[in-house]
Amino acid sequence: MPVIPDSLYRQCESRLRDRWAAIERAEKRLREARQRAYSASAAPMDRPGGSGSGKGDALERKALAVAEAEQALEDALAWDDVIRRLDRIYPSSTPEGEVAAYLYGNGLTQADCCRLLHKERKRIRELKDAYIINCALLAIQAGLARMEEEHGTAGKTAE
Repeated sequence: MPVIPDSLYRQCESRLRDRWAAIERAEKRLREARQRAYSASAAPMDRPGGSGSGKGDALERKALAVAEAEQALEDALAWDDVIRRLDRIYPSSTPEGEVAAYLYGNGLTQADCCRLLHKERKRIRELKDAYIINCALLAIQAGLARMEEEHGTAGKTAE
């Protein structure tokens, strides 16, 4: 298995744990940003181009907030697509998929997985690592992550 930087490993693990909440937060943020932008005063802008400190600037900030919220939602949905692809590679009927379902779907700990699946901690860790490393590879392929070396860390690998 490939070696990935610790930061990428943590990013993937965080996205797996936070899958549904990230989409909900992004959708809420977009709704609120749009509501603020649409409820902005219809009064004319103080300066054309919005280079001053008038209403143009406020409108620009609201439009920028909407654009940023749309980008956050796109990002959350793109990660969801990566995770869906990962679920097709490792359905819950596979050892990796089963461990992932317990860890990221049900929020259990590795110790809980050991008890429920009657496997050693080392084996649970190997299955989890394989799942996360494949998540990282799919995220890189989708352009959501990059493979960058970290200074002073060896990275994560699954054997």
